[in-house]
Amino acid sequence: MNKLRTLFHPIFVFIGVQIAWIGLMVIWVYWYFENNLKLEEFAEKLRPELFNNEFTWVILLEGSFLMLIILAGVYVIFVYWNKQARLNRLQSNFVSSVSHELKSPLASIQLYLETMKYQQVSTQEARDFVETMLTDTERLSGLIDNILQSSKADPKAMRLQFQPVDIGEFMKEVLTAYKRQFEERKCAVQLDLDGAGVLRVDKRALRMVFNNLIGNALRYSPVGAPLVIQVENVKKYCQIHFIDRGIGIEKKDQKKVFKKFYRAQNIDTQNIEGAGLGLFISREIIKNHKGRLDVESAGRGRGTRFTVSLPR
Repeated sequence: MNKLRTLFHPIFVFIGVQIAWIGLMVIWVYWYFENNLKLEEFAEKLRPELFNNEFTWVILLEGSFLMLIILAGVYVIFVYWNKQARLNRLQSNFVSSVSHELKSPLASIQLYLETMKYQQVSTQEARDFVETMLTDTERLSGLIDNILQSSKADPKAMRLQFQPVDIGEFMKEVLTAYKRQFEERKCAVQLDLDGAGVLRVDKRALRMVFNNLIGNALRYSPVGAPLVIQVENVKKYCQIHFIDRGIGIEKKDQKKVFKKFYRAQNIDTQNIEGAGLGLFISREIIKNHKGRLDVESAGRGRGTRFTVSLPR
């Protein structure tokens, strides 16, 4: 039964249809040239005026052209089916990932709340519990923001409220919220703000971008790996580099990571949480700032550099 299903897989059906059409066309052309002289003699015996060599060639070319159109149509249908199947797989993976991403912090919050309700805890323990729960709620909030943003029909049409923002101070503010996570992951952060200045940006949207990039750096790096954040001015742009020493990204995945729902699938990433939306949303936000979001990596195990370029 499984072999029969494999045989009728759309790819094999598509190949079979192509072979059938090409074979039919070859047989048709061969038959025409093989019997052309006999047809001429037969037509001349009956009614010579019926035989028109030019008209015969027109019919042959017309048939060939229609055959090519049919072949092209089959190919287009196959391409669209393949894209739809890929989208269905990505959405299925997305639902599975998001379900886990939502349940994990909720379970953590519930556990700490039940502990505080049924057991006596010290003031310090209660403070630690609250900080952990706040971290989990921020994680949930970020995930929900990404989902809501990606669900819009046209992410490029997002409304941004631009205001002057000191990038250096803003970056310090964002990093402060990650203090606990940096300590848990033993991540030393090197901050170079020599090129920082005041830019007109949407503060809330840019915070989402920085959160996504910092969160990815923590998730995709081993415990103890450092994170370097550099700000520099290059021509008309302010560039913010997020450099980690994590698992890296293979060249074949470096363009795909910005697609909606896409996540690189390999042995290094199979147990890492994620919904495949953060980089997609981040690039759309930076595009709406008239900037760019780029990625560089020498390959697996050699770290990653994400660069946010914003107009000065």
